Amino acid sequence: PANRRGRGKFEKSVRVEEIDGVKLVKNLAVKMEEVFRKKAEATRRLVEAAEEAHHQHEENPDLQYEYFNAVLINEVDEQGNNVELGGEFLLEPNDHFNNLSVNLSLSVVQVPTNMYNKDPDIVNGVYWSEALNKVFVDNFERDPTLIWQYFGSAKGFFRQYPGECCLSVCWPISLSFRHFREHLDKLFAKGIGLLGEALAEAFTILSDFNQTGRGSVCSQAIMLVTDGATAMYDDVFERYNWPERKISTLADVQENVMRYLHVMSRPKVIDHEHDTVWTEAYVDSAVSTTLMTTVAMPVFSTKNETKNQGILLGVVGTDIPLQELMKLIPKHMLGIHGYAFAITNNGYILTHPELRPLVEEGFYYIPITTFFQFMSWLHLMLTLFFGCVSSVGVALSRGHGKYFFRGNVSVEAGLRDLEQPDVALADEWTYCNTEEQHEHRHLTQIQAIKLFMTGRRPHLKCDRELIQEVLFDAVVTAPLEAYWTGLALNKSENSDKGVEIAFLGTRTGLSRTNLFVPLHCVCVLRDFLTAEDKEGVFNADHFPLWYKRAAEQVPGTFVYSIPFSTALENKSVVLASTAIQLLDDRKSPIVAAVGIQMKLEFFQRKFWTACRQCTALDGKCSISCDNEDINCYLIDNNGFILVTEEQSQVLCTSLFVFTCLHLWTR
Repeated sequence: PANRRGRGKFEKSVRVEEIDGVKLVKNLAVKMEEVFRKKAEATRRLVEAAEEAHHQHEENPDLQYEYFNAVLINEVDEQGNNVELGGEFLLEPNDHFNNLSVNLSLSVVQVPTNMYNKDPDIVNGVYWSEALNKVFVDNFERDPTLIWQYFGSAKGFFRQYPGECCLSVCWPISLSFRHFREHLDKLFAKGIGLLGEALAEAFTILSDFNQTGRGSVCSQAIMLVTDGATAMYDDVFERYNWPERKISTLADVQENVMRYLHVMSRPKVIDHEHDTVWTEAYVDSAVSTTLMTTVAMPVFSTKNETKNQGILLGVVGTDIPLQELMKLIPKHMLGIHGYAFAITNNGYILTHPELRPLVEEGFYYIPITTFFQFMSWLHLMLTLFFGCVSSVGVALSRGHGKYFFRGNVSVEAGLRDLEQPDVALADEWTYCNTEEQHEHRHLTQIQAIKLFMTGRRPHLKCDRELIQEVLFDAVVTAPLEAYWTGLALNKSENSDKGVEIAFLGTRTGLSRTNLFVPLHCVCVLRDFLTAEDKEGVFNADHFPLWYKRAAEQVPGTFVYSIPFSTALENKSVVLASTAIQLLDDRKSPIVAAVGIQMKLEFFQRKFWTACRQCTALDGKCSISCDNEDINCYLIDNNGFILVTEEQSQVLCTSLFVFTCLHLWTR
C-alpha cells in the first residue's frame, strides 16, 4: 500500500529498456581480461626477477646461508633459544588471507621431508631466490587483490609469500592422511593390471608416431604411476628402451625420474617461450573452501653456458579467488535467473553458478551434462578474452529477464534513504571497488558510494549506473519503513505476534528488513537474511531463494515454503513472498520481491479458518476437512507438508505426488 500511493510520483522518471546481450558480454569480457592481465603481469615480473637473480648468482657448494624454514619459524629449543633455520618471524592475522597469521614483508621456504635442509643445491637456490621478496611485496602493493604468490623450484623447495607458519598447511594435510588411513581397510584389490602389455603398447604408439611423423613435433614421455609392480618387465625395456633405468630408493626419484623435466623443457627455454598457464577451478582446502584458479609461468636458466641446455629452474604463480571474477558480473543486468560463465582454453568450466564446493564428497565441479542442459534452453553469447581461446558467456532468461528499467532521483535524496538502519546492500556485489587501494579496504559499500557520489573520493572505481539505480530503489522503498513501523505499533496491542519479520529485496541488491518481535523471540536461526544465510541473501552468483521462487510465479501471488535449514533445526516458521512487477505487461521486469516470516502455528491456524469459510450459495462445504474420512494436506512447491491435521508430519515429511494442487493467494 505504501508503494502504491507513491507509484505515480516516480512513473514519469522510469523507462524500460531491452538488454543488449552482445554488448553486455563484451563489456564483461573486457573486465575479466583486465583482471587476468594484471595477474599475469605480476607473475611475469616474478619470472624476470627470478631469471635475473639466477643469472647473477654463482653456484657455491660451500655456501652457508640462514633462511626462514616454514616448519621451523618461531620454534625454540629446550633452553628457549631459536632453533636453526627458525628465528623470530613476526606473524599477524590478516583478513585478506582468510584471517591467517602472515608476514607481509617476507616469504618462507618449505623443504620436503626427504631432502636435507642444508643441501648445497637447496641453499644456493634459496639464496638467489631471496630476490623475489622485493617483487612479492611490490606486486601486492600494486594489486592489493593478490593473495598467495610462490616459486616452486625444480630442486625441490617451495618459496611462498606472504610468509606463514607451515602448521596452517601441514595440519590439514596430516588430517587428510589420517582420514585416508581410517578408510584404507575398506579398499579391496581386484582384477589384474597388465603393466607389461601397457608398456609395450605405449612404446609401440611412440614408435609408430616417430616413424610416420603424425601429430605435432613435441617432447615425448611415458609416465607410469603405481604402488608397486609384480615384475621388472626387463624384456619390454630390453626390446624398446635399452639400457633400462632402475629406481631403488625414494631419493633416486629426484636424480633419475625428474631428469625428464630438463629434457622436455629444453625447446621452451631455447626459444624463450614463457607460456602462461591457467588452471581449472579448485579448492585449496588447507586455506579455505573458496574456489580459485592459478596462473603460472616457467622460469628458465638464461646463463650463456647453460642456455642451450634448456634448464628449467622452476615455476612461479599466484592464486586468484573466483569470487574476484564473480564480482565483475553485472547481476542486476542479468536478472533473477540469468548468469554468466567462463570456460578456460582447455575446456574447463572456470565460473558458473552451479560450480560449488561439495564438501561431503570433496569434489568441486559441475557435471558437463548439466551444463549442456542449461545451454539447451538459455541463450548464450560467447567472446574471447586475454588473447587466447578462452570464452566468457552470459545466459538471459526469456520474457521479463530480457528487460530492465532505469529510474532517476536526486543524489541527496538517495543517499539519505540509503543510510537508513533497515537498509543493506548485497555483500558480494561490487558497487565500488574497495579492494584495489589499501586505503579503501576498510570502507563498506554504502560508505564508498557516499564518498564517490559526493565527490570526496573521485578516484574510487564505482559503477555509477548501478549506484544510480540503487539510490532510486532506496527512495522508492523508503515509505516501507514508516508503514512497517505503523504495523508494529498496532501489533503491540495484540498478543498474537504471528508475523515475526518483513523483508524486501530489489533487483539492485538492496534489502530492507523489519522485526515485529524482539530478536531473541524470533523462531528462525540467527543467520537468517545475513551473510551466513547463503540461500536467503543476494550472492555474487544468485538472487535469494525466496526472491527467485516469487519471481517464477505470477506477480501478486504468494509462495509459501518452509526454509530447509529451519526444518533441520525443527524451527517452526513459514516464509511467504511475492514478486513486484513494474507494469502490467509480461515483458515488464521484476523490480523487487517482498515477503514475511511467520510462525508455523500462526499460519496453520489461519489456514484452517480459511478452509471453513465456504463460498457455496447455501454456505455448505461439499468437501470438508472436518470429515473424519478425509485427510487434508497443504503442500508447498517442493513437496513438503506445510499444514496437516497430524502436526508431527510437518517439517519431517515430504510427499511425492504426480498431480499437484497449487494454492494461489491474492
